[in-house]
Amino acid sequence: MTTLRIRTFALALAAACLALAAGCNPILVAQSVAPPGRSARLDEIRGFWGIKSYRMELSQGVALALTCYQGGPCEQLSVVSENPGIAEVRRASLGTLERSGLYNQAPAAAVVVVGKAPGTTRIKVRSKNGQRDIAVTVVPPPCPISTQATSPPTAAR
Repeated sequence: MTTLRIRTFALALAAACLALAAGCNPILVAQSVAPPGRSARLDEIRGFWGIKSYRMELSQGVALALTCYQGGPCEQLSVVSENPGIAEVRRASLGTLERSGLYNQAPAAAVVVVGKAPGTTRIKVRSKNGQRDIAVTVVPPPCPISTQATSPPTAAR
């Protein structure tokens, strides 16, 4: 009976450690919106333990600002695109302060992702204590709408 209790305790401890490890990964939040008729969205991919990764859809030529949180603004933030020709990543300063600890404030940890060309790629987000992946799809811009008014055919005289 004691061996069963030890195994049960070890299994519960391992599950708790996995839950805590999953909780250390940063949380990403979209901070901007797409212009009318374009796409810029960030969606969470959830699993049993919470957020597994993210999915992003951007229109070509659109930029999406993201902030990174990990009990406050992410420390030692590093963001890399596997294919900058499809989705380019730039460090950003949003000019806002975020709560950091009980009484301190720190600048928001932010990046901007720019849709450069239609296609798919991955963005790797790394911080001091964790990481996240973003599957990015850049879609082509919508077809331009003709602004010429169509006039009814005229009758021949």
